[in-house]
Amino acid sequence: MNTGNLSEVFEDIFSNCDVLISSLQKEKESSLQPCEQDLQEFQSNIVSFSKVLSHEATKFAIAHSSPPFPEASTTQSLAGSLCNATSQLVGCYLLLPNTCGSTFLQIIEKELESLIFGVKTFVEKIHNLVLKNDNLQPCLLSTGIIWEFCDRLPTLPKSNKEAVSSVLSREEQLINDAIEELEEAANASINEDEIDSDDETTIRGVALELHPSVRGLVKTAAALVRRTTKLVNDFNGVDQNRLDPVVEQVSTMSTEVDDLICSLYPPVNVVLAVDHGNTLSSKMDQLLKTVQGIAGEGDQAWIELLSKAVQHNLQNLQTKAAST
Repeated sequence: MNTGNLSEVFEDIFSNCDVLISSLQKEKESSLQPCEQDLQEFQSNIVSFSKVLSHEATKFAIAHSSPPFPEASTTQSLAGSLCNATSQLVGCYLLLPNTCGSTFLQIIEKELESLIFGVKTFVEKIHNLVLKNDNLQPCLLSTGIIWEFCDRLPTLPKSNKEAVSSVLSREEQLINDAIEELEEAANASINEDEIDSDDETTIRGVALELHPSVRGLVKTAAALVRRTTKLVNDFNGVDQNRLDPVVEQVSTMSTEVDDLICSLYPPVNVVLAVDHGNTLSSKMDQLLKTVQGIAGEGDQAWIELLSKAVQHNLQNLQTKAAST
C-alpha cells in the first residue's frame, strides 16, 4: 500500500471540507424572490441527501475497518462519493435566498458547519489508524457522529417562523428555570435561623426586600416571551424576515435575568441589582416596540398591560433599593 498516495487522498478530503465551510460562511446575496418554493425543495433535498451521506460514511468506514486496506484508487473513489454527498447538502442550502429569514438560515448554516467538522473528524480518525495499520473496529463508532447529524438535519426548523419560535421557546424555558431557582432561594430563607451565615444559596436580609420587585420583573419577562412566541406562531406575513429582530432582543434576555437574580445572593449588591433591573426593563421595552410592528389590533391590550407591568416592577425595585 502506497501510504504517500493514500495520504494525498485524505488530504484532498480535508481540503474539500475546508472549501465547503468557507462557502457556508460567505454572506448571501440580497434577493427579493419569494422563499416558499425554495424551502419546499430544500426540505425534500435535505432528507434525501442526508440519507446518501449517512450511507456513504458507512461505506467508507466499513471499507477501512480492518487490514488489508483498499488501494489508494479505491479510497479515492469512496472519498469522492463521501465528499459529493456532503457537497450536495451544502449546495441545497446555498441555493436558499436570504428572504428565507436570517434566523432560519443561521441555524441551518451552523448545523451544516458542525456536520462538516464531524466529517473531518471521522475521516481523520480513519486516516490515523490506517497509517498505523491498526484494526479500525473501534473507529466504526465514529460513524455515529455522522449518523446523528444526518438524522437531525430533517428535524430542524422548516421556516424562519419555526426557527424564531424555537429560539423564543428555549429562552422562555431558561427564564422559567430562573424563576423556579429564585422562588426556591427565597423560600429557603423562611427558616433563616437554621441557615449558616456563610450560606450563599439563599436570599435573605436586604435581598428579601427586593425579591418581590425582582420576581415581578422576571415573571413579566417570561410572560412577554411567551406571548411573543404565540404571536410569532400566528404570524402569516409573507416577509418572515420581519421576525428576526425579535430574536436579537430575546436571545440575551435569559442571561440578564440570571444576572439580576444573582445580584440578590450574598454578598448583596443593591446598586448592581438596580442596574440589571434597568437593563432587563430596557430589553423588554425594546421587544414590546418590535412586537407592535408585527402585532394585530387584538394584541394591543396585552402589549399595553405588559408595558405597564415592566414600569411598575422597575419603579418598585428602584424605590425599595433607595430605602434600604
